Amino acid sequence: MNIKKYYLTKSLNTRRFEKMKEIKYIIITSSKYNGFSALKNRNIIEKLKYKEDNEFSCHFIIDINGTILNIIPEREKAICSRNINYDDKSISIMLTLNKNGKYEKEEFISLKKLIHTLKRKYDIKSENILTEFDINGSRKPILFCDEPILLWQIVKS
Repeated sequence: MNIKKYYLTKSLNTRRFEKMKEIKYIIITSSKYNGFSALKNRNIIEKLKYKEDNEFSCHFIIDINGTILNIIPEREKAICSRNINYDDKSISIMLTLNKNGKYEKEEFISLKKLIHTLKRKYDIKSENILTEFDINGSRKPILFCDEPILLWQIVKS
Protein backbone atom coordinates (compact mmCIF):
# COMPACT_ATOMS: atom_id res chain seq x y z
CA MET A 1 0.00 0.00 0.00
CA ASN A 2 1.50 3.29 -1.12
CA ILE A 3 0.69 6.28 1.09
CA LYS A 4 1.97 9.69 0.06
CA LYS A 5 2.63 12.22 2.82
CA TYR A 6 1.63 15.76 2.01
CA TYR A 7 1.01 17.44 5.34
CA LEU A 8 -1.07 20.56 5.85
CA THR A 9 0.60 23.66 7.26
CA LYS A 10 -0.20 24.83 10.78
CA SER A 11 -3.59 26.50 11.15
CA LEU A 12 -6.33 26.83 13.77
CA ASN A 13 -8.85 25.72 11.15
CA THR A 14 -7.10 22.60 9.86
CA ARG A 15 -3.92 21.48 11.64
CA ARG A 16 -3.40 22.63 15.20
CA PHE A 17 -0.39 20.39 15.95
CA GLU A 18 -2.20 18.91 18.98
CA LYS A 19 -1.15 15.37 19.90
CA MET A 20 -3.61 12.58 20.69
CA LYS A 21 -3.13 10.63 23.90
CA GLU A 22 -4.86 7.55 22.51
CA ILE A 23 -6.28 6.34 19.22
CA LYS A 24 -9.53 4.47 19.68
CA TYR A 25 -11.61 5.14 16.54
CA ILE A 26 -11.48 5.39 12.78
CA ILE A 27 -13.93 7.89 11.32
CA ILE A 28 -14.86 7.75 7.64
CA THR A 29 -16.24 10.80 5.87
CA SER A 30 -16.48 11.98 2.28
CA SER A 31 -15.61 14.98 0.18
CA LYS A 32 -18.27 17.27 -1.20
CA TYR A 33 -16.27 17.73 -4.41
CA ASN A 34 -17.10 15.03 -6.96
CA GLY A 35 -14.33 13.97 -9.29
CA PHE A 36 -11.50 15.74 -7.45
CA SER A 37 -8.21 13.95 -6.81
CA ALA A 38 -6.83 13.39 -3.32
CA LEU A 39 -4.31 16.17 -3.92
CA LYS A 40 -6.94 18.65 -5.07
CA ASN A 41 -9.06 17.85 -2.00
CA ARG A 42 -5.99 18.32 0.19
CA ASN A 43 -5.33 21.72 -1.36
CA ILE A 44 -8.94 22.78 -0.74
CA ILE A 45 -8.54 21.83 2.93
CA GLU A 46 -5.23 23.73 3.06
CA LYS A 47 -7.01 26.91 1.93
CA LEU A 48 -9.44 26.66 4.86
CA LYS A 49 -6.71 28.18 7.02
CA TYR A 50 -7.74 31.54 5.53
CA LYS A 51 -11.43 31.16 6.39
CA GLU A 52 -12.20 32.00 10.01
CA ASP A 53 -15.60 30.30 10.08
CA ASN A 54 -14.71 26.97 8.48
CA GLU A 55 -12.82 24.18 10.26
CA PHE A 56 -12.12 20.76 8.79
CA SER A 57 -9.35 18.27 8.36
CA CYS A 58 -8.73 14.55 8.20
CA HIS A 59 -5.71 12.29 8.36
CA PHE A 60 -6.10 10.52 5.03
CA ILE A 61 -7.79 11.17 1.69
CA ILE A 62 -8.49 8.32 -0.72
CA ASP A 63 -9.50 9.23 -4.24
CA ILE A 64 -11.33 7.21 -6.92
CA ASN A 65 -8.03 5.86 -8.29
CA GLY A 66 -7.17 4.42 -4.87
CA THR A 67 -4.48 7.03 -4.20
CA ILE A 68 -3.96 7.53 -0.46
CA LEU A 69 -2.71 10.87 0.75
CA ASN A 70 -1.73 11.41 4.40
CA ILE A 71 -2.26 15.09 5.23
CA ILE A 72 -2.00 15.07 9.05
CA PRO A 73 0.32 12.78 11.03
CA GLU A 74 -1.59 9.92 12.63
CA ARG A 75 -0.82 10.99 16.20
CA GLU A 76 -2.12 14.56 15.69
CA LYS A 77 -5.75 15.57 16.12
CA ALA A 78 -7.84 16.31 13.05
CA ILE A 79 -11.10 18.26 12.91
CA CYS A 80 -13.34 15.77 11.13
CA SER A 81 -16.58 15.13 12.99
CA ARG A 82 -16.54 18.35 15.04
CA ASN A 83 -17.21 16.20 18.10
CA ILE A 84 -14.32 16.52 20.50
CA ASN A 85 -15.12 13.19 22.19
CA TYR A 86 -14.32 11.45 18.90
CA ASP A 87 -11.88 13.77 17.12
CA ASP A 88 -9.53 13.66 20.12
CA LYS A 89 -9.20 9.87 19.75
CA SER A 90 -9.70 9.22 16.03
CA ILE A 91 -7.91 8.74 12.78
CA SER A 92 -10.09 10.06 9.98
CA ILE A 93 -10.33 8.98 6.37
CA MET A 94 -12.03 11.00 3.66
CA LEU A 95 -13.35 9.30 0.53
CA THR A 96 -14.02 11.05 -2.76
CA LEU A 97 -16.64 10.44 -5.40
CA ASN A 98 -16.39 10.28 -9.17
CA LYS A 99 -18.03 12.96 -11.33
CA ASN A 100 -21.29 10.96 -11.26
CA GLY A 101 -21.37 10.93 -7.45
CA LYS A 102 -20.35 7.26 -7.16
CA TYR A 103 -17.46 5.48 -5.48
CA GLU A 104 -14.97 3.39 -7.44
CA LYS A 105 -13.65 -0.11 -6.76
CA GLU A 106 -10.04 1.08 -6.40
CA GLU A 107 -11.12 3.46 -3.66
CA PHE A 108 -12.72 0.62 -1.67
CA ILE A 109 -9.66 -1.59 -2.09
CA SER A 110 -7.43 1.17 -0.66
CA LEU A 111 -9.95 1.89 2.11
CA LYS A 112 -10.00 -1.76 3.14
CA LYS A 113 -6.19 -1.98 3.23
CA LEU A 114 -5.85 1.26 5.17
CA ILE A 115 -8.52 0.29 7.71
CA HIS A 116 -6.90 -3.08 8.35
CA THR A 117 -3.44 -1.51 8.67
CA LEU A 118 -4.70 1.06 11.19
CA LYS A 119 -6.72 -1.54 13.11
CA ARG A 120 -3.61 -3.67 13.63
CA LYS A 121 -1.28 -0.76 14.34
CA TYR A 122 -3.50 0.85 17.01
CA ASP A 123 -5.52 -2.19 18.15
CA ILE A 124 -8.80 -0.58 17.06
CA LYS A 125 -11.92 -2.70 17.49
CA SER A 126 -14.18 -3.24 14.47
CA GLU A 127 -17.13 -1.64 16.27
CA ASN A 128 -15.04 1.54 16.62
CA ILE A 129 -14.90 2.10 12.87
CA LEU A 130 -17.55 4.74 12.35
CA THR A 131 -18.86 7.12 9.74
CA GLU A 132 -19.38 10.82 10.23
CA PHE A 133 -23.10 10.00 10.09
CA ASP A 134 -22.73 7.76 13.17
CA ILE A 135 -21.25 10.64 15.15
CA ASN A 136 -23.02 13.81 14.10
CA GLY A 137 -25.83 12.80 11.72
CA SER A 138 -24.14 14.32 8.66
CA ARG A 139 -24.95 12.02 5.72
CA LYS A 140 -21.30 11.27 5.00
CA PRO A 141 -20.29 9.06 3.35
CA ILE A 142 -23.69 8.76 1.71
CA LEU A 143 -23.15 5.20 0.49
CA PHE A 144 -22.50 3.87 4.00
CA CYS A 145 -25.49 5.82 5.35
CA ASP A 146 -27.82 4.20 2.83
CA GLU A 147 -26.17 0.76 2.92
CA PRO A 148 -24.36 0.39 6.28
CA ILE A 149 -23.71 -3.31 5.63
CA LEU A 150 -21.08 -2.28 3.06
CA LEU A 151 -18.83 -0.76 5.71
CA TRP A 152 -19.24 -3.84 7.88
CA GLN A 153 -18.18 -6.01 4.92
CA ILE A 154 -15.06 -3.89 4.39
CA VAL A 155 -14.15 -3.97 8.07
CA LYS A 156 -14.71 -7.67 8.57
CA SER A 157 -13.19 -9.08 5.38
